[in-house]
Amino acid sequence: MTFDMDLFNKVAELTLEKYGLQDKDEAKLIVLSENATYMVKDRKTGEKDGVLRIGRPGYHTLNELNSEMKWLKQINEYTPLVVANPKKGLNGEYIQNVQGPDGEIYNCVITEFLPGSAPDENNEDQMVKQFKYLGETTAYLHRQTEIWNGTAKLDRYEWSFDNVIGATPKWGDWRNFPDMTPDAQHFLEDIVSIIEKRLKRYGKTSNNFGLIHADLRLANLLIEGDQIKVIDFDDCGFGWHLQDLASALSFIEEKPYVPKLVNAWLSGYKKVLPFTDTDFEEIDTFIMMRRLQLTAWLGSHQQSGPAAELSVGWMNGTMELAERYKRLFG
Repeated sequence: MTFDMDLFNKVAELTLEKYGLQDKDEAKLIVLSENATYMVKDRKTGEKDGVLRIGRPGYHTLNELNSEMKWLKQINEYTPLVVANPKKGLNGEYIQNVQGPDGEIYNCVITEFLPGSAPDENNEDQMVKQFKYLGETTAYLHRQTEIWNGTAKLDRYEWSFDNVIGATPKWGDWRNFPDMTPDAQHFLEDIVSIIEKRLKRYGKTSNNFGLIHADLRLANLLIEGDQIKVIDFDDCGFGWHLQDLASALSFIEEKPYVPKLVNAWLSGYKKVLPFTDTDFEEIDTFIMMRRLQLTAWLGSHQQSGPAAELSVGWMNGTMELAERYKRLFG
């Protein structure tokens, strides 16, 4: 996957016009992932007026994006959580269809800017404290989707086994990671088979499966005092609740304090929703599945600076996790 930055910068300029901000604000790139994300700032004062997300063509349909906007509004109106509300363009719509210089239509949205900073993975004590809040926050999200009668009407992707690491993976095939060896692939194929069998046994019920954020990694969390704010619902969809715990451990699965984070998350989660022994038994399964999903993502994003940096030593860490998983469940 490649990005033409001149093209995306032009789309960003055109999007500002859709909101009537072209004379006041400028857009500066901050993150390049599945989409291009820009900070929208006042040219004179530097004040942050919002965050612009430019979706790459084909990643989401307009209906899927409007479903995301509906959920954001529900969360802000009916839960104690803070998420970034979308802003309406001059036409009264949240999603702006912008035609780029290449003739493609880009779905763009500007959300409000939320102050805060991402958790510091090098501060163990703070991480443990914050994961307790994160567990509680995640449970509020899950509870809200259980009681909202509009949840089933949303048009969002399903993060099933096949769509994560199986036959139809949305983020690509984990086997295509650059450092993958035949021996490693063979071993990981066994791991994938174990995961699939355990997920079939675990099943999908109203208590363990529903609408989830699906990408609660540290970069999508903002800490302000004792409050956690959740951003970037771009990958929200239908999946197992435990996928939200696994995604929170993205890129830090090997840290020695991970068991403490899991316990802290559970203590927060159980303040809001029940968590069964059966759920507990599958935590490692979802962590392993997420690791393989990230392996696929890194493999398909090698042109990205952060992805290239994260890929260093990734296979060694993945194999260590896989060997541990096989000792547990093989």
